[in-house]
Amino acid sequence: MGTATETSQALALRARIVLRSADGGTIGEVAHDVGVSRNMVSKWRSRFLADRLD
Repeated sequence: MGTATETSQALALRARIVLRSADGGTIGEVAHDVGVSRNMVSKWRSRFLADRLD
């Protein structure tokens, strides 16, 4: 189990991915802008779309 800082950082990264995705653009563009892999963007986009709140 990670530390509170690691958890906060992971949540912040996920939020950046989702918020940047909401601005539009391709998975590649979001990945480049956020500084993560295309696979990570794809994973979090999919999870958000499946589980988001109304």
